This record gives sequence, structure tokens and C-alpha cells, in this order.
Amino acid sequence: MAHSFTGSLVPCSNMWPTRAKKLLTVHIQTLDVDMEFSVPYKATGKEVFDKVTNTMGLRETWYFGLQSTKTTAGQMWIIDEKRIVDQVYISDDNKPVQLNLLVKFYPQDVNDLIQDITKHLFYLQVKDQILSRIIFAPAEVCVMLASYTLQAKYGDYDPQKHKVGQLGNEQLIPEQVMNQYQLTKEGWEQNVINWYAQHSCRSTVDRDREWAEMQYLMIAESLKMFGVNYFLIQNKRGTDLWLGVDACGLHITEMDSQQKPKIAFPWSEVKNISFQDKKFTIKPVNEKTEDFKFFTKNIRTNRMILQMCVGNHELYTRRHKGDTLVVQALKQQAKEEKKRKQVEREKLEKERRMKEEAMRQREELEFRLRKFEASARKANDKLQRSEEAAEILEEKVKLAEEEANLLAKRATEAQQEILRIRQENNKNNEENLMLKEKLQHVEENAHQAASKAEVGATEAYRLKQELDNAREREKDARGRLMEITQQSVLHDKADILSYINKEESLSTVKKKEELVQQLESSRLEELKANEEFKTQLNSVKSTLDALKVDGTPVEEPIEYVDEDKYQTLRRITAGETRSRIAFFHSL
Repeated sequence: MAHSFTGSLVPCSNMWPTRAKKLLTVHIQTLDVDMEFSVPYKATGKEVFDKVTNTMGLRETWYFGLQSTKTTAGQMWIIDEKRIVDQVYISDDNKPVQLNLLVKFYPQDVNDLIQDITKHLFYLQVKDQILSRIIFAPAEVCVMLASYTLQAKYGDYDPQKHKVGQLGNEQLIPEQVMNQYQLTKEGWEQNVINWYAQHSCRSTVDRDREWAEMQYLMIAESLKMFGVNYFLIQNKRGTDLWLGVDACGLHITEMDSQQKPKIAFPWSEVKNISFQDKKFTIKPVNEKTEDFKFFTKNIRTNRMILQMCVGNHELYTRRHKGDTLVVQALKQQAKEEKKRKQVEREKLEKERRMKEEAMRQREELEFRLRKFEASARKANDKLQRSEEAAEILEEKVKLAEEEANLLAKRATEAQQEILRIRQENNKNNEENLMLKEKLQHVEENAHQAASKAEVGATEAYRLKQELDNAREREKDARGRLMEITQQSVLHDKADILSYINKEESLSTVKKKEELVQQLESSRLEELKANEEFKTQLNSVKSTLDALKVDGTPVEEPIEYVDEDKYQTLRRITAGETRSRIAFFHSL
């Protein structure tokens, strides 16, 4: 019998027990932050990578990759399509899987970087590579780079805060570079601080962390080992050579120095890349040219070379095809973000200027107030001295009046004595002579007393005149004090009104005009800074050469000391592809 059923089958939840989904704990370490989360046990490398970049808000994912050091083959990049558990070592105690988010591919120009977080991660990794000597930099360049490290960490130079010995234990100069010169750690710090101080006064652009980190990267990308991954290879003759893979193409260098590339093959000449066992084959665009072949020690190295070649070639193709919609959106977002930050910086700068102006006005008013107070104190002291002098003169007048009264009383008594003597003179002629003599004597005394009384009266009149003059001066001093006080109040009111009017006039300036002027000024300053950079490096180099330890080997190749990275690239890519391949096999 045939049976049929239409509809849908819905299994009962009680028929089979549900199994808990097995999870894998992943610990992601970057040079900036660490994070830890759980993913499905069978998660692929791309799933984990996408979760990390989404968590960090990192959109320029094509530059980065996940790397693990705990693999069966050692350090390697995680492959996107394969499961994590198939690529790393999983411990029995369920410890988190340790992965590093690192820069895997570098752009031809660091100005192609868009997001601030992308620039920051590039800056941290390049700085770490320079300090660990993965990327070689001469001593003078190390000093310049260290000065931008301080600018990125502390902002503008402050002579009160940024002194030798107060910058913490952060490494600024590679240890091997420091050992080549007769300079202490404090001496290196002083050289770095000298250049750090110049960043604040040499440019008018905003010197925030992003600016300093980009200056660091722009200097670092001119170094010959910047962004290059090196692999040990052999040519047909079995000669050990270095293969460098970067954003420009493939570079071949001899074993004695990775800074002296002999030949190079730009990506524009490469058509196909493949390997079989330990042999690696690169097909040129020109089909008439023989293949470029070399050999490695193991297949794992070939896989890593293939990864780096494919990734860098894709970036090269992306750069020459124009911006994708994602890149256009990122650039527009970065432009808007930059504009927003510029507005915020202008606002903060305006507030800072207003605060400085207010502080200046306050200091000026306080100075004038102190000046008025000093004038008032002087007038008050003068008034007090005048009052004291008036009191002394008043005492002198009083004493003079008392002395004059006493002398007048004595003169009256003398006159009375004269009258009495004259009356007695009539009584006795015999006593006349004696009385005349006595009278003469008394008259002389009376005359002297009258003279003294007249002098006392004159002195009393003079002191009284001085007292009147002192009171007049006291009155003038009080009037002057009142006038100074009124002038202080009037001046303070006038200053406050003028400051308010000035602030109101500042607020009416057009923002567009200010922005155009600031951008033009920034452009001119940057052009001037680029022209002065080589002169600055020569100045640092001449200073350090005088302190170089005798017998120290010269790390920079002498024959290329005046040749920059891009001049070297043009030289080693000159000529036909077949001639460069033949030269490779002859090494």
C-alpha cells in the first residue's frame, strides 16, 4: 500500500538531546591592544580575522594578517580558507590560541593609508622593527625618528616637563647603534630632545599624534629595508642569496648585505608565479624571455614566498586600477573625519587663544592694580608723614607760646621791680648810686628778656606758618589719593569694556577664510620642512661622526651611501628582463 504525506516534518525537541557547540578561545595580540574571545571550534582563519578587524573598526584589512608562532612549522601566517585548529598547535588544557595581528603587506606610499588606526598600527610595527634592527637605519635617522616618537607620545615640547632623565624607560635608539658611539644614554636623550624641541617651532600645522606618526612613517619608508620580506634562496649554481619581496617587486641581494640589491623584477614584468616541490618559477610578461627560477630549502618557504608575492601583486594591481567603492567610501569618511577633527582643533585653538588673551588681560590688570596700590601706599605714607610733622610742629608752637608767656611775665616783673626801685630811690640819696647801678643792671636784664620774648614770638609765628603749610599739604595728599582711586576704577572699567568688544569682534571672523589660510600656510611649511630635512640629517650625522667609536664597522655600504632607495630601485631594474635573469644565474 502506498502512503503519502503533504506538509512539513517538525522534529520534537525531546526526541534527541542537543549537543553543546564546541568553542575555541582565541587570544589576539597587537602592538596596541590585546583581546580575547570565543569562536566556533571549526572557525576558519578568515572568520577569526574578520571578527578581530570588526572589533577594532579596521577597514583596510588588505594590509594585515594573523600570524602564529606556535605551529608545527614554527612562525607562519594564518591561511584564510583553512580552519584555525588545522594550522596551530592546540594544547590539551584548553589554553587560548595565541595569534598576532600584524602588518603583512606594505603600500608603495604610506600616504595611501587612509584610516588613523591603520596608520597607528603601521607606526607601531615599523618602530618595533627599527628598534630591533629588522629594518636598518643610520644613527642620524634613528635620532630623527626618536624625536617624532616623543612628539607622538607627549605632544608639543615643554622645557619644564621634557628633560633628560624624565622621559621614562622607553627605548628611543637601537642598542646596537648606541654601542657604536661614545655617548651615554643621557647624551642620546639630549640629542633627541634637541630635535624634538624644533618640531614645535618649525611648523605651524597641528602637531598631534597622527601628524607625528605620519612623519615617522614618511621618513622610515625611505629606508631600503622598509616593507621588505626576505627569504633565503639559491640559484642554479647553488649560490645562497636573499630574495626580497615588497610592494615594488622582487629584489635579489647577496648574503653579505641585504641593503645592496643587485637586481630587481618589478611586478609589471611578472605574469605568473608557481612552485613545485623546492623549485620556484616566475613567468615574465614577455613570453620570449626564459622563466625566472630559483630554489629553496623546503616547501614551507615556497608557500610563504607565494603568499607574499600574490598579496603584493594584488596590491600593485589594485593601486593601478583605481580606487574601489570601499576605498572611495573610506577616503570620503576619512576626509569627513579629518574635517571634523580640524573643526574641533580650531575650536580648541580658539579657546586656547581666548584663554591666553584673558590671562594676559588679567595679568595686565593685576599689574596696573599693583601699580595703583603702590602709588596709593606712597601717597598714604606721605600723608602719614605730613600728619606726624604737623603734630611735631604743633608741639613746638605750644612750647614756644609757653616760653613767650614766661618771658613776658618776667619782663612785667622786671618793670615792676624798676618802679619799686625808683620809688625807693627818692627815699635815700645815699643809696642813689647803688640804686642807679642796680637799676642799670635790672634794665639790662629787662632788655635781654624783652629781646628773648620778641625772638620767641617770631619763632612761634614761624612754626604756626609751617603748621598751616603742613595742613595744606595734608589736604592736597588726601585729594591726590582720592583722584588715584577714581582713576583706577575708571581704567579697570575701560579695560573690561574693550576686552568684551574685542572678543565680540573675534567671533565675527569667517571660518572658511581662516581654514584656507591655515591650509596654505601648512602646505608651505611642509614644503620647507622637506627641503630642510636632508640638511638636518647631515647636521646630526656630523655631530655623531665626531663621537663614533674607533674601529666600529661601517654598516652602510660605502658605494651607495649617497644613493637613496628610489635611485637604487631605478638602477637595479634597468635593462632587459632576460639580461637580469642571466645575471641572477651568474651570481
